Amino acid sequence: MNRVHQHSCIILKSQAYKETSVIHQVFSRDYGVLSIISKGSRNNNSKHGALLQPFRPLLLSWSGKSDLKTLTGVDESYRVAPLFGLALYCGFYVNELLLNLLHKHDSHPTLFNELEKVMVALSRSECIEPALRQFEKVLLEEIGYGLALEYDAVSGSAIQPSCQYIYRPELGAVLVETNTDAESILGSTLLNLQNNQLSDKNELKQAKRLMRRLIDIQLDGKMLKSRELFK
Repeated sequence: MNRVHQHSCIILKSQAYKETSVIHQVFSRDYGVLSIISKGSRNNNSKHGALLQPFRPLLLSWSGKSDLKTLTGVDESYRVAPLFGLALYCGFYVNELLLNLLHKHDSHPTLFNELEKVMVALSRSECIEPALRQFEKVLLEEIGYGLALEYDAVSGSAIQPSCQYIYRPELGAVLVETNTDAESILGSTLLNLQNNQLSDKNELKQAKRLMRRLIDIQLDGKMLKSRELFK
């Protein structure tokens, strides 16, 4: 990968480098997460600096054989509104998940498409919670920990909307006879999470609790700075 021209990317994180440059952690459609340096982009007369912002769909061009690529061109892929308030914190959260859970240079085009969807949802401040749950679900699938949400892991029976289940990470959803466990979850929540149809307030709360527990397992003790922002 010596030269890449106008490839779909979203910047996840940027850090100032030396006097006028910036190193960006970028998620690309076909090349996964990679590091790109934009030389001179902090200069007042830089033609790239204003575009090189997180959450913005970009077409980036770069060159280089080393792990740190050199930016050679920037164009806006399409326009989305800037993120503010809760949507901004959620954007930081999504980007942090990608940086912590993906291996560099692993291609995840399906996940990239999902990232574009969630960024559009955040920019419109529409259905933020369902969009986040969908993104988290696809992220887990892409790193090899997809959820089994349609069948009871023990009996093999189809999940019943009115029944209560416990989701065991190493196994799947298991029917419980009484709703005494704080982690029990309605079958309707599991099914609507599977079908991307979450809307009920209680189901959204249960799905959020479930996904946080499963993601925390993958984070293996890593703390997310974005969660502190929510507080």
